[in-house]
Amino acid sequence: MLTISVILLLGRNGLITKHLLGLTGFNIYGLKGLVLVQTMGMFPIAYLVLTGILQSINPELEDSAMNLGASWRSVFSSVTLPLAIPGIASAWLLIFVTSLADFANPMVISGRFDVLSVQAYLQFTGMFNMPLGAGLAIMLLIPSMVAFLFQKYWVGKKSYITVTGKPYAARDFKVGRPVKYFLLSICTIISAMIVLFYITVIMGSLFKLWGLDYSLTLEHYKYSWDVGLKALKDTVTLSALATPFTGIMGMIIAFLVVRKHFMGKKAMEFVSMLSFAVPGTVVGIGYILAFNTPPLLLTGTGLILVLCFTFRNMPVGIESGVAALSQIDPAIEEAATNLGADSPHIFREITLPLIQPAFFAGLSYSFIRCMTAVSAIIFLVSVRWNHLTILILSETEIMRLGPASVLCVVLIVVVLFAVSLMRKFTERGPVRVFG
Repeated sequence: MLTISVILLLGRNGLITKHLLGLTGFNIYGLKGLVLVQTMGMFPIAYLVLTGILQSINPELEDSAMNLGASWRSVFSSVTLPLAIPGIASAWLLIFVTSLADFANPMVISGRFDVLSVQAYLQFTGMFNMPLGAGLAIMLLIPSMVAFLFQKYWVGKKSYITVTGKPYAARDFKVGRPVKYFLLSICTIISAMIVLFYITVIMGSLFKLWGLDYSLTLEHYKYSWDVGLKALKDTVTLSALATPFTGIMGMIIAFLVVRKHFMGKKAMEFVSMLSFAVPGTVVGIGYILAFNTPPLLLTGTGLILVLCFTFRNMPVGIESGVAALSQIDPAIEEAATNLGADSPHIFREITLPLIQPAFFAGLSYSFIRCMTAVSAIIFLVSVRWNHLTILILSETEIMRLGPASVLCVVLIVVVLFAVSLMRKFTERGPVRVFG
C-alpha cells in the first residue's frame, strides 16, 4: 500500500512532484524510495513489540528513581531503557530480517537497485534456474543468522525481571515541556505522513486515471470486485485459520523455553526460532522443494499456505512471549506450584494474563503478516488458493494503480476491523504505555 501511495505522490507523474512542485525529472525509484517505504512500513512492527514490553515495566521503579532525585533523563537511560532491551532486540531483529527479505517493495520501487530477494525470485520463476535461485536465497541466510545470534547474545547477558506479583497502578510519566513538544512534533509528522498515504490510496481508488484524469469513478471498484472477491475470501480464511494457532503455539513454546528445564531445550528454542531469522524468499523456495512431490504433495493446496503462515509467524509470538516472561519473577509460578497447581493451570491462569499485552501483540502481528505476506507465499499461491497481496502486486506491476488502490483499501479495512476485534477480546482493564 505504501509503495502505491509513494508512486502516486512522488512518482514521475506524482501529485506532489509534478502537479504541485512542477518537477519533471524527479525519480523516486531506487534506493531512496525503497528506504522511505520500508521505514514508514516497518516502524509499526517495532511499536507493537515495544508496547507489550513497556506495558510490563512496573512504573513504581521509575517513581522510586524520581523520588530519589533522578531526572527523567536518568530514569529513562538507567531504568526504562535497560528493562526494554528484550523488546528492542526483538524489534531490531524482526525489522532487520523483514527488510532484508522484503520482496514486494523492491519489486515495485527499487528500480535499478538490485536486491537478493527479487533476484532469487526472478531466477526461480522467470529463468527457471532453480539451483541459482536457491543459491541466492541461501546467501540471504548469512546476515540473517548473524543478526539472530547477536540478538540472542545481547539479550542473554542480563536479567530483566520487573513483574513480581505485587499489584501496581498505572501512572503517567512526567517529562519536561520541551521534550513533550519535541516528541509530539515527531509523532505529528509521522502520523500526518501515514494519514496522507492512506488518503492517497483512497483517492487513487476513486480517480479515473491518476495524473491525467482526476474525474471520480467507481469503475475500479466494480473491476476489483469481479477479480478480487475470491482472493479476499481466500486471504481472510487462511489468515483466520493460521492466527490462533500461531499465537497460542508461540506463547506455549515461549513458556517452555523460559520456564522449563528439559533435555533438548536449546535445540527446541533454536528450531522454533529458526524461521524468524530466515528470509521469506528462502522459506517459500524451501516449501516448494519440500512439498512438491509425493507423499508430501501439498503445493496448490490451502494447507501449505496455513503451514507457511503458522511456522513463519510463530517466532514473533515466541519472541514477544520470551521478552515478556523475562520480566516476570518465576517465584509467582513457583508459589502456585507449591499450592498444587499443574503446569497447564499455571500457564492459563497466571502466566497468560501477565503476558497478555505481548500475547495481543503476537496475535495482531501474526494476522497482519498473514494478510500482507508476499515474499514467502508468492511461490505457494495457485488458482485454487490465491492471496490479495499477490493480486495487488500483479495490478501494480502493470501500472493498473486504480484497481490496486481499491484492493489496498479493502485490505486496510479488513485488517483494522480484525485487529480491533482481537483487541476487544484480549484486553482487560487499563494498560500502561510509556509516554
